[in-house]
Formats: sequence, structure tokens, C-alpha cells
Amino acid sequence: MLKIKKTKLNEFIDFLMKEYSVYAPVEHGKKTTFGKIESVFDIDHSIYNTTKSPKEVFFPQAEVLFKYSKDGLKVPERNEKPFALWGIRNCDTRSLKMLDSVFGDAHQHPEKDYFKDPYWKQKYDNCLVFNLACNEPLSTCFCHWFDGGPFDKVGSDVFVVETDNDYIMEGVSDKGKKFLETYDKAEKTDAKDTEKIEKLKTTADSYLAEKVDTKPVHDKLAKVWDEPIWDEISAKCINCGACTFVCPTCHCFDMDDEGKDGKGSRVRLWDSCMFQLFTKEASGHNPRGVAVQRVRQRIMHKYNYFKDNYEVDLCTGCGRCVTVCPVNLDIREVIKKVLEY
Repeated sequence: MLKIKKTKLNEFIDFLMKEYSVYAPVEHGKKTTFGKIESVFDIDHSIYNTTKSPKEVFFPQAEVLFKYSKDGLKVPERNEKPFALWGIRNCDTRSLKMLDSVFGDAHQHPEKDYFKDPYWKQKYDNCLVFNLACNEPLSTCFCHWFDGGPFDKVGSDVFVVETDNDYIMEGVSDKGKKFLETYDKAEKTDAKDTEKIEKLKTTADSYLAEKVDTKPVHDKLAKVWDEPIWDEISAKCINCGACTFVCPTCHCFDMDDEGKDGKGSRVRLWDSCMFQLFTKEASGHNPRGVAVQRVRQRIMHKYNYFKDNYEVDLCTGCGRCVTVCPVNLDIREVIKKVLEY
């Protein structure tokens, strides 16, 4: 492990920006997000959990896949440096690993490259992720329900712990270790630093509410498909889709052709299973025409279908959906109701 003084952080970020396009927590109007910084002074170090998740760095809300005309297709060139994410929390590093299993690894068809999304891979495969430990988790955080934690390192290239005076960094992946080797202005850590980290971890864990065992949820959901519990759960949901747009793991999208006069663009846009049009067919039939069916779909996808395919729940306990829901539909209470039903 290495450490740099907080007073030297600006110098470190400047060094990082020489080789990478750096994304970090920034203010975006009245909300917060991961934005590309032009200067170290753009970073808002007070942000614990951005309103919008960093998935947008790799999977934009709207992305032009290619342009077309009578002369053929043209894929937009991307000449930008590799991406580096500074200040990302473990709930989000874990989410990126989940999205990579969908867009990047395509493990269900490992020998077939056309199942691997090139737009995702060119951004994610070479990125550098600096996972910043959560010293003070929020009341809406429940990462520990899904085997995560404020000091968990899954998905990290470099794991970072903020102490009173320093940022202590540990290379986790080969990429992360190699990068730290190139920075020769860091100091070595000692036993006192290790002790500080353990104390901070113990304090951080104490902020979290009692853990709920979510492992039985998968099997329980399969048994309650036609039960009245869904009417109770969905009673106050207004299908606004806010939860899906701030969720770091939701990845539904639509395709839209925008053009005229013989030329145009194909654009990939975020979509949501909460929207009525999401499953409406060309015939006019909608297999999920009522709200209760759409709410059930979202819960089943996160805690049953995705686990069947990838052996993990499609949720990291970041708590964003709890924060933004206009009718206070708390996903934690939904999970408890399923378990208790």
C-alpha cells in the first residue's frame, strides 16, 4: 500500500489526467453525477453518493451508435484517452462488474464476439477504477445485504481509504498495481496506517442497519408469482421510472432512428420496464399492460432472473431508488415483504 498527503492530491490527479480522461463526482445543476473533469478543482469531495450512477460514463443515457446515408454507415470515432473514475464507491464498482457481464463478457456465448457490445468494451476494458471507501455510509445504504460493504474491494483497480491527513491506496487489479508503480511521489504505509484503516472500517460498518439475509429471496419469488402480494407492493407505485434511471445496474434500452433527407443516426437510449410502452407490441397488445405486472417484472429481474443467468442479484444496495422515489416505495421493505409472505 502507498499513501499520499491530502495536500498532494491535486498533484496526483494532474498526473492521472496525463494518461486518462478522469471522471469524478461533480455537481450537475441541483443534482450530482460523475462528470469529466477539466481540473482537479471540479471534483466535489463532499459527495458521498451521486444522484446519478457512474454507469452513464460507459453506458450513456443517449448514445449515437452509427450514422447512415445513401453512401453507407459510419461509426463515430472515439479518440479520447482511456477513462479513470476517481471517488467511486463500492456499490458502483460492483454494479459495473454486473453490467460488464451483460455488455462485455457475454459468458453465455463466450466464443461469439457479436454478443459483446463494442461501445461498452472500448470504454470499460481499459478503464481505471479508484474505489473510495465509505467512511460514513448513508441511512439509505444496504450494500451489506448483498455481500458488499463500505470497505469492499470488488471491481476495484485501486482501493482508496481517506484518513484525516492522507489517501491510502492499494493496488487490487494488475492494472491498478502497474499504475501505482508509475507514481513515484507516494509514501510507503506502516502499521499505524493499517490500524487506522481497521478503525475506520469498524466505524463504517456500525453505521449500517441490521443485515437482512436476502439469499432466500430468489426461491421465494418463484413461488409467489401469482400471489396477491404484488397488488400490495405495487399499490402506490406510479410507474415514473425514476428508480430505474438512477439505478447503477438497470440496463434496459431502446433504439431510435433519427433522420431525414436520406441520412440519419441510430441512437441507443435508456428505457425502463416501468414505462407502459416498454413491452407494447406492434399489434397494439401489451403483455404488461397494468402497473402491477411492471412492478413484478422489475423485482423478478433483479432478484430472480438475473441471478439465474449470472449467479448474483442485480442490486448492490446503493439506496438511490429509496432516495428518489416520489411515493416512498422502499425496495428494502419490498424485499422484507417477499421474505415474510
